[in-house]
Amino acid sequence: MGGDAITIRDYDASFAIANPALLNKDSDKQLSINGAAYLADSKYGTIAYAKDFENGHMATVNARYMSYGSIPRTDESGYENGTFSASDVAVGAGYAYQFEEDWTIGGGLNFITSKIDNYTSSAIAGTAGITYHNKKSKEVASLVLRNFGYQFKSFNGTRENLPFRIDLGYTRILKAIPLAITITAHDLQEFDISSDYNVNGQEVNAGRKIADHFSLGAELFPEKNFNIRLGYNVKRGNEMAVADQRNFSGLSGGFGIKLARFRLDYAHIRYHNASNVNQIGISVDLSSHAGY
Repeated sequence: MGGDAITIRDYDASFAIANPALLNKDSDKQLSINGAAYLADSKYGTIAYAKDFENGHMATVNARYMSYGSIPRTDESGYENGTFSASDVAVGAGYAYQFEEDWTIGGGLNFITSKIDNYTSSAIAGTAGITYHNKKSKEVASLVLRNFGYQFKSFNGTRENLPFRIDLGYTRILKAIPLAITITAHDLQEFDISSDYNVNGQEVNAGRKIADHFSLGAELFPEKNFNIRLGYNVKRGNEMAVADQRNFSGLSGGFGIKLARFRLDYAHIRYHNASNVNQIGISVDLSSHAGY
């Protein structure tokens, strides 16, 4: 769905990692597990669980893991001397309250630890969001503040700022055809998030800098047991483009299928001619009333 979606309000508990205000009754007792063989032998995975406590109160627990694989250890002259590893882990919890029929607010805290060889760092990061959901018009809008917090242990004695960001998103299911359209404006806390130059060597203009804040997604049959998804991340498409070649960087596509209490999701994300990402997710309905 473009990689930055914060307005997909359905059963999937993993969306609450980015926006706790997406928690709802459909995500009650849903367990979501995702894994991907990421770029350059790195691996990425998430697990999330959601619970509805009724009267508008909802909560989630989640964890994320990133392994960067085996990295050659070299000296200042470039000579190799074995290998080392690096990894990131984040464990968090979130809470949401639906205070009116159409409005939900949510927040979450994450404990983050990072390891590079023998060096370690840790931090606490927060997320806050508000979501508007109109059942009649089938539209969702969200505003999310992500990654505000504090690094209380640094790698080398110099504290770093967390990558704070502000995202704004909108999703609507069309009435004429069973299609959901999603548009997300990400990293709104800063105007210029683009590289300095285009792939053709020209300096990036203001139009490109604005466009790089957007990602787009479309989901066919969003309320059925089988659906097809497409996405485009403008910034990724611009920065990973190859001169004089059409390599479809920034595009992503996939599908979801529901079988009894299980749901399988697959996505293929196009980064570059040199490497792409395949991601698989499994959601399990752990409620006693789940149908077979």
